[in-house]
Amino acid sequence: MIKDVHEANKSVKPNDFELARLRAALPEYFDKDGGFMLDRLQETLREGEVNLTREGYELKFLGKSYAKYLTSTRTETVIVPDLEHNAEAANAESENLYIVGDNLDALKHLLGSYAGQIKCIYIDPPYNTGSDGFVYVDDFGFTAKDLVEKVGLDGDEAERVMALQGKSSHSAWLTFMYPRLELAKELLTEDGVILVSIDENEYSNLELLLDEIFGVQNSIATLIWQKKRGGGNDSVHVATEHEYVVMMSRSIEALPPMFTPYDDAYLKRYKERDERGRYYWDTFRRKSGKQYYPIVCPDGTVLEYDENGNRISWLRSESTFAQNLNDGEARFQQRKDGSWSVQFKQRLPAGKKPRSLLKDVGTTSTGAEDIENLFPSNVFDNPKPVSLIQTLVGTVAGNDDLIMDFFSGSATTAESVMRLNSVGGRRRYILVQLEETIDSSRSEASRNAISMGYKTIDQLGRERVRRAAESVRLNTAADIDYGFKLFRLERPTRKTLDELDAFDPTETNVLLSGDYVSKFAIRGAPGFDVVLATWLLQDGYGLTPTLDVLTLGDYELQVCEDSGYVIEPGLESADVMALVTKLEAGDLDLKRLVIFGYSVPFSVMHELRQNLKSLRSGQSVSVIERY
Repeated sequence: MIKDVHEANKSVKPNDFELARLRAALPEYFDKDGGFMLDRLQETLREGEVNLTREGYELKFLGKSYAKYLTSTRTETVIVPDLEHNAEAANAESENLYIVGDNLDALKHLLGSYAGQIKCIYIDPPYNTGSDGFVYVDDFGFTAKDLVEKVGLDGDEAERVMALQGKSSHSAWLTFMYPRLELAKELLTEDGVILVSIDENEYSNLELLLDEIFGVQNSIATLIWQKKRGGGNDSVHVATEHEYVVMMSRSIEALPPMFTPYDDAYLKRYKERDERGRYYWDTFRRKSGKQYYPIVCPDGTVLEYDENGNRISWLRSESTFAQNLNDGEARFQQRKDGSWSVQFKQRLPAGKKPRSLLKDVGTTSTGAEDIENLFPSNVFDNPKPVSLIQTLVGTVAGNDDLIMDFFSGSATTAESVMRLNSVGGRRRYILVQLEETIDSSRSEASRNAISMGYKTIDQLGRERVRRAAESVRLNTAADIDYGFKLFRLERPTRKTLDELDAFDPTETNVLLSGDYVSKFAIRGAPGFDVVLATWLLQDGYGLTPTLDVLTLGDYELQVCEDSGYVIEPGLESADVMALVTKLEAGDLDLKRLVIFGYSVPFSVMHELRQNLKSLRSGQSVSVIERY
């Protein structure tokens, strides 16, 4: 639990995250103590005559080592479910997630269950323009001395890194973005794509950062979005009408072809439908080409020359036409005057190839209109239009994919996913938003939001999701997931941490000092639910798992698939024997038992370990204690 995490973070080094990835991919180059055997790797490279490069080009910025350190540390927050919200009818069975908290902590939590599971990540991070409110807000939690000892910086550099906090410099922005993009990469599927909105202020730095993290070979494109039309006469030199959307893939080799969805006007042409899909009958004749041969019609008429005596060029070769005719993909159609037309089934392609210039997908004004269709007035600053995010997500993600936005802000991504699903699909989303207070001095939109009773961006974003859901429901009547599960990230109090640190499981009467589960009761959620949600996410079961309750004597054991969870106090010897009996009888299939160490007396813990070590059934159950 938190004590374990806190202890683990004490020994973290800046390159631990990267070494863990290397260890997973190349375990043969690590010794039994976890040391990386560089000489063995170098020998392998020499033997394989690998073409090595020493170009030496890299992105350097103040705070990079610290950013790597942040990537490697584990989060010391816990998952707090909003039980009341999650029990509502619209949300009880929902697979959509809304997480309130720092997105760096959220990404670290999500890695436990969603690594390699997210097909599309769209983010609209701070642009660092000086007017967008960005300052480096990550809580350092360190002194300059700590950075020297933990990160390996020299004293002067440590002081300069400390000075980044609360700043909006390029280095501060890069230090802020680096760990978030590193972790985001791990969440993507092998064929997954991340899309990042940005303007010219940090565009060049973002490209270099993405190239370093994802690999320049995995760059797809930079899309240019025309965000407004007209105006701009107050600009000093050039009126800027665009922003960028940078596209990177997890692995370009695994990425399938991409298409943009067709609009309704285009689809009207494809009126016919068969088992292969939509099509219309198109003429087989072509004005240009070199496919010349005679075609004999059903009444014997030969089509080889046109009315001007020129040879007719056909769309496909003679052999292909014969095959098409046999397969029903081509036909003869006689006109009213008795002449013949040769036609073929022009099938609807998978989609249109995406274009780098996004001109007809909405503007910032469209985004404001989207909001005003849901609220009495605009309550968000510069929201992205639904049509833009629909286009981007629709291009990248399939009907059943998982989409994530960890700078969710106005929650446009949620509405876009719902509107895509309303015409087909069961896409799911994960949104993450900091509990950021709305600043009334920022804009008229902020003042409008406050006047309506909204205090934080996340509160307003969740209300946008609810209103958008109702709008989609009323306009489409689609049978889709309109709800979302709500979770918050919270840090235990200093008092709780001190009590956890003082706990000694070997003391006979230590459990008499209090119920340690209740110390994690936060924001109305019982400590039991907080600990369980945190562990389930950590153990790969996600935030919407199916749980069973197994009664052992007087104790209730929480079971998720092949894991059992002992969290509440009260487990006794009789309950241990009941568990052993069920396991040996084959009534229960457990691979591991995860125990909240504060809740189980030392003697009972010993009894558990001994009994589960020697089951007569031969079943192996590992016991994992967490503190």
